[in-house]
Amino acid sequence: MSATVLIPMDPSAVSQAALRPGLSLAGQLGMPVRLLSVVEREADRAERETVLRGLLASRGLNDGLVEVISHPTVPEGILKTVRAAPEDPVVMATEARSVVGEAVVSSVAGQLLRQSHRPLLLAGPELADEWSGPIRTVLVCLDGSPLSEAMLEPAVTFARSIGADLRLIQVLRPRFGQGGDTGEWVYLRRLADHLPEQYGIQANWDVLHGKDVARAVVDYSALIQGAVIAMTTHGRTGLQRVVMGSFAREVVHTARSPVLVLRPDESFEKE
Repeated sequence: MSATVLIPMDPSAVSQAALRPGLSLAGQLGMPVRLLSVVEREADRAERETVLRGLLASRGLNDGLVEVISHPTVPEGILKTVRAAPEDPVVMATEARSVVGEAVVSSVAGQLLRQSHRPLLLAGPELADEWSGPIRTVLVCLDGSPLSEAMLEPAVTFARSIGADLRLIQVLRPRFGQGGDTGEWVYLRRLADHLPEQYGIQANWDVLHGKDVARAVVDYSALIQGAVIAMTTHGRTGLQRVVMGSFAREVVHTARSPVLVLRPDESFEKE
């Protein structure tokens, strides 16, 4: 099968939020979309396929693809399909949860993040109704750590593939008793200066300020038309059940823009 933009979804309104960024990305890449859905019973496949084809038809998408598979576990069924298409961009919706210890992302998106180690473009619960693309700017969140910098190469690849601008951002908390901004831009400037040599791409950069780092990123992204926020997350598994770090959770939960999230391999899993 040729490359597609893969959108795992079910008939729920939450799930359908992925269609806007997914369709925008597909248009920019010149790829068809492929709606992927997993049902636990073989008998439910035909009905699910009819629903998803109706969603595509309502948007005038005659070249969209629908794939419904049966699998006893929905996350594992989706993960199996995603792994079989390593070059396909994946776009998913997420849902908010308020229970202490639970991740903001759904169990399906969380499992994909933990096990695929590939970027996912997530549409959070606060994705603006007016967001429709095209994606014009990729905002890469950095904090000086190797973990955050692991997002650079995937973000460069993503931005280049769709002709979007790349912008490096860092949020600094206020320091009382110290005046001016001397030197606060050195880190981002250094990274931006090395990007042409490393990846053959130029990037702008901007230093943000705020006590609430996630809020500063979300508010900044809301001012930029066609923005996508890009970040890494650490996350834990097992009894702790945290799929994302607190910063990434808060950004995905509140962002008015889609968020490109990557959980790197275990070498970055130190708190």
